[in-house]
Amino acid sequence: MEYAQGTRLDTRQPWGIFTGGRALCSDGRVRALARIATTANTFFSVPAAVKVRGKTVSGYVTVDTVSGSSVPTDDDPTVVRFHAYTYGRNGELLP
Repeated sequence: MEYAQGTRLDTRQPWGIFTGGRALCSDGRVRALARIATTANTFFSVPAAVKVRGKTVSGYVTVDTVSGSSVPTDDDPTVVRFHAYTYGRNGELLP
């Protein structure tokens, strides 16, 4: 599934298993997902990780708009957003 700003979530059919993607990080960069869980752990998030300066940062991905709303408009499109676990190893690499 393609979203705005070059973000996406890749799935394998017929069950919609997550296999990869690209997500907008808190520093404003779009990064490839280093790993992603095959299924969501809640209705709103999927455990995932990205690489920052060669180190893995764990967290989760969500789908919302650029401004953070859950309702997309023409001026505020939907993106995949990565949220780092700040308490985890290397969590300080993303603001």
